[in-house]
This record gives sequence, C-alpha cells and structure tokens, in this order.
Amino acid sequence: MGHTPTIVVACLASALSGLYFVLPDALHFTMMVFISAAWFLVAICWLAQKSADYMHRAEGHGYGHEEKKS
Repeated sequence: MGHTPTIVVACLASALSGLYFVLPDALHFTMMVFISAAWFLVAICWLAQKSADYMHRAEGHGYGHEEKKS
C-alpha cells in the first residue's frame, strides 16, 4: 500500500489550507478546526507508515514476530 493514505490526506489538508484564504471570514474558525484535524491525520498516517516500514525491515533479518501456539 505504501504511502498512498498519507499522500491522499496530505492533498486534502493542502486543499483545505488553500481554501482557508478563499472562503469568507465567517468560516475561518471552522476551517482552522478542519485544517488542524487534517494535518494531524497526515502526521498519524506518516508515523504509522514509518512504524510499519521499521517492523517489516526487521523481518528480513530474522527478527520477525513469532506467536506461540498453545
């Protein structure tokens, strides 16, 4: 899957950030809430992808996760 979710959410956050300057002043507070949430999601998606990359990199060196069966 790669970084597709991160890229999609980053495009959404960028579009919302651009709309902030176009929309009327009455919507600025609402847009700030949406923009903050969107950039937060970008950070979370990026961190999740970095974590997944780190865990999958370790599998190739014999440090994979093994579950014990009872």
